Amino acid sequence: MSKTSDVKKIKELINKVVNNPNNSDNYLHLANIYIENLEYELAVNVLESLLSFEPTNFIALTNLGNLYYYKKDFLKAANYYSRAAELGINNISVFYNLGNAYAELGEFKQAMSNYIKALNIDKNNYLTLSAIAMLYQDNQNYDEALRYYNKALSLCSTLPENYINIALVLMKKGLHAESCYYFDTACKLQPNNPKFILYSANAYSASIKYDIANKLFKKVIKINPKYYQAYVCYAISLYEQNNIKLAIKYYNKAIEINPNLINAYILLGNLYFSIKNYDKTILLYKKVLEIDPINSNTYTLLGNTYVMLKDLRTAISMYKQAIDIDSDNDELKLIYIEIIQEFINDKMKKKDDDKSAA
Repeated sequence: MSKTSDVKKIKELINKVVNNPNNSDNYLHLANIYIENLEYELAVNVLESLLSFEPTNFIALTNLGNLYYYKKDFLKAANYYSRAAELGINNISVFYNLGNAYAELGEFKQAMSNYIKALNIDKNNYLTLSAIAMLYQDNQNYDEALRYYNKALSLCSTLPENYINIALVLMKKGLHAESCYYFDTACKLQPNNPKFILYSANAYSASIKYDIANKLFKKVIKINPKYYQAYVCYAISLYEQNNIKLAIKYYNKAIEINPNLINAYILLGNLYFSIKNYDKTILLYKKVLEIDPINSNTYTLLGNTYVMLKDLRTAISMYKQAIDIDSDNDELKLIYIEIIQEFINDKMKKKDDDKSAA
């Protein structure tokens, strides 16, 4: 507990709850103090105790929904929000939050239904419009996502995230050049936000405007020299620019910054694979497996590398380990069977050649 005054208040409220167990205000005040002090489990216990004798307490229901949502228990959050909504109180937050909980559960129809109810209360709520847009985005309906993001933007043009949201959807649609304007606008609103600048750099790189992209990548790194993802993204762009030497340098810099993340190892391994430096490729992929021993994709990549080295026996072993981890991958199983057949054919051919030589 952070403050002595809060400890005193808590003791007083606990006494009040004990002496007057049917006074809901005491429970709510006690729960609020626990929430303010980040004692979420204690707050949950208090609020659930309140509901045991007053099951329709709107504040308790919504607060429990919020607490379970924070704990990522979205099913319980949806349950409490639903109970609050059933009370008939016209509260936009309840429907908005219930929509969010269903969205996290992957229940598109229920999420949309509650967002629409929230809009019926306030049709100009940009948060609800953005949430609907995000729901469409998650379901890859990018046109509808853009329509709602643009509505949200028209209502709140000073929030950089509204521009970022539109730009990210445009990137998904392959409209990289069009996305640059929105990323740039977000950067103007927050000129030193490295994440926004990196978004913009990636968009310019995807638009083949490497001169602008490179300046932005360098700006991000200058603002935050320890930004792992910036080095990775810059290395990807440099590889696309055929600047292999510098791409290798930036991948290695990312690895130096955080040697426990696998992305840079995999991408650098892929780079070495593309230039046929298979020894370094294998070393990097094996490093990934030291960090993440059940990464099936890395076993597959190793299998591909050993195929290029004509070491089919080891390739088969790598594919088998990938299948053991990802047993539902039918495409991988087909590759595995093909390599086994190729291995058998090679053995048969060698045997026939030996007979002919004799």
